Amino acid sequence: MAHSPRKGSPARWAAVILPPLCLGGLMAWTAGMFSPAAISPSHFMQRFHNAGAPDTGFRRAHAKGMCATGWFDPSPEGRVLSRSGVFKGEHLPVMGRFSLAPPMPYLPDNPAVARSLALQIRSATGDDWRMALVDVPLQPMRDIADAYAFFGAARLDPTTHKTDPAASQAYAAQRPWLKTAFEQVKAHKQSSDLTNDTYNSLDSFILTNDAGKQVAVRWSVVAKEDFSPAEGSGTNDGNYLFKRLVQTLDQKPLSWDIVATVAREGDPVNDPSQPWNEADQKVTVGTVTFTKAYSEDESPCGPMVFDPTILPDGISVSGDPLLALRSSIYMRSYATRSAEHKTPSMVTPGDVANPPLTSDEKGQ
Repeated sequence: MAHSPRKGSPARWAAVILPPLCLGGLMAWTAGMFSPAAISPSHFMQRFHNAGAPDTGFRRAHAKGMCATGWFDPSPEGRVLSRSGVFKGEHLPVMGRFSLAPPMPYLPDNPAVARSLALQIRSATGDDWRMALVDVPLQPMRDIADAYAFFGAARLDPTTHKTDPAASQAYAAQRPWLKTAFEQVKAHKQSSDLTNDTYNSLDSFILTNDAGKQVAVRWSVVAKEDFSPAEGSGTNDGNYLFKRLVQTLDQKPLSWDIVATVAREGDPVNDPSQPWNEADQKVTVGTVTFTKAYSEDESPCGPMVFDPTILPDGISVSGDPLLALRSSIYMRSYATRSAEHKTPSMVTPGDVANPPLTSDEKGQ
């Protein structure tokens, strides 16, 4: 196993942290999210706390995770859609973070939990592209009001430490416009591992090419590993998903294609809860390859803010209201956790250096 990346200087950390904080504040201000009458990021921090997020230095969502490094090879097709520098050159450095979606950092791995992948891709000229993706097909919320109610329904009972099924059912029943999203999320077939899962941006973005032509896209990061269903995969080891990722990377690199689904006339570009036309064009703009995994306790991805509004020239945000919300929440989450004493992550450096599963873990 290779040594973990050397911890950098304060200047290096500033380069990682300050851009998203500044842009996050700008996005929040332009969206009016800090106005007195608005639902503020602080309100969301309280809802994440009620849903199980501890005050011990972890992210307020996607709390349990692990880092990976590798490279991105852009395709010629990507350069047709966007003038961005991230679609030029080859072997651009990539920082990734695989995680479970809930705000609980010590949640045991299990097939029922949604997973996520965050990416940072940098070009030789300093272009910075950050992505935040999950493995469900649609977002069960369309705007800030939906999001606030959604996380309110995720509140844990202080005695049982479980969510109230009636609250989730009421959330869905009161929002008939989310019927399709809930149906698709329910029908989603979970993969056996992080290694063969596909991750989706859900939000949409605008690409601009050298000729000034613009198209709206949604991103999918599609595994090159063959899909294997979660049914039958052993779950006795609380870190089995992350350990399998480490085991596989110890044997070979792992790759995912970044695929742009290009919107056509009539696609609801600014509503992440609604599907697009199944006949939409899909363009592979490049391939991400990971070669090494790290505990986030020993990697720069631990404190990194994977704000999806941090974008290079040639890629810009759409009118999706959840993008401004996510930016401001990520900023507040970073500021909050930075002031706390962080306890060790559940996926420890020891798990990465010595990843065998527990003896009763059958696997595939």
